[in-house]
Amino acid sequence: MAGAAGLLYIAAACTGLTGGDSPVAIELVDPPDTIVVGVPTAVQVRALNRDGDSLPGAPIALVSLTPDTIAADSAQRTVTGLLAGSGRIIARVGGLVTEPFRIVARNP
Repeated sequence: MAGAAGLLYIAAACTGLTGGDSPVAIELVDPPDTIVVGVPTAVQVRALNRDGDSLPGAPIALVSLTPDTIAADSAQRTVTGLLAGSGRIIARVGGLVTEPFRIVARNP
């Protein structure tokens, strides 16, 4: 697993926000760096408002940049290795997009 601190991605332009229900950041909590082929693995990701509070209903999308190696399921918030190798995943909510994070899929 990756470091316990997680990763936080903040919107580049946060000025002018008036509501506490608008996501301004995406937090990946201890994203997996290694998964097993064929085993869905949870990805903990949260959208945060300007006060740093979680927005549980935010429509967060997980997207695989390497869909031949790693599949992403936004509804379940899981990733699954399809083949042994490395892949990259991003999380997206509204106009916010994380930097790609690398996951290695290994055979069972």
